[in-house]
Amino acid sequence: MLDVSNLIPAGLHNSRVKQYLAIKSNTKATSENLVCLEGLRALSLVLKADLKIDTFFICPELLRGDAGKQIAKQVIADGVSSYVVSEKVLCTMVDWDGPDGLAAIVQLRRYSWQHLQLRSRNTLLVLDGLQIPGNIGTIIRCADGAGANGILITNRKQRLSHPRLVRASMGSLFGFPVVECEVPEAASWLHAHGFQIITASPDAALSYRQISYTERVAIVVGNEHHGISSEWYAAHDVSVSIPMHGRADSLNVGNAAVLLLYEAIHQQGQLQCS
Repeated sequence: MLDVSNLIPAGLHNSRVKQYLAIKSNTKATSENLVCLEGLRALSLVLKADLKIDTFFICPELLRGDAGKQIAKQVIADGVSSYVVSEKVLCTMVDWDGPDGLAAIVQLRRYSWQHLQLRSRNTLLVLDGLQIPGNIGTIIRCADGAGANGILITNRKQRLSHPRLVRASMGSLFGFPVVECEVPEAASWLHAHGFQIITASPDAALSYRQISYTERVAIVVGNEHHGISSEWYAAHDVSVSIPMHGRADSLNVGNAAVLLLYEAIHQQGQLQCS
């Protein structure tokens, strides 16, 4: 049995519950880079990524099976500020139907250049001025799944702790290096480390399959409405397009980023297998 007798009971007027709801509704930006997470899967990924859990909430009546109890025991044993909430309170805090009794406020890791591992062949994505949180989160998830080495974010329009971004990343945000920087700093770092900078533009004469991605490459995709900033075109080595054969003149930026990324990973993989 899970002993919660020493935990603090919390209702909707509790300051930590209010903080959770404010962060979740995107009304409270925090300098600590805090996000709200719910459920066994998310908290399991947080522990695996060794992120700091700031506050933990548990509803014993909704816990399912031994896995949830083990997570709760571990978090409580680590000395995290922990609160017991009722089923009604937890259902107010979380979005999923049929919640499994766990929720937390977690601190995201801030990444820097030192977290990007340099190899003879590297693939980085640069997200320049992207605005839609779901697009950013989805691209982070796909870049992680494809085996990219990291993401750079320039001309930032959304914070990484935005609830929709966190959810769309499906946990990849917790352990995948995403570095926020300015364009001159990013371009200088990439050139200094031998990266070919490739911009994606519907107007480019070259198809994305007409160039080589076999060394270190950084693929730049731009804002959903305005595209890539002029700073990147001044710093790039080559620009490529994705051929469009229907009435649509371009792909969603998330689809375009993933298509280019997998072409680069494919070419680099072929070299490794030869």
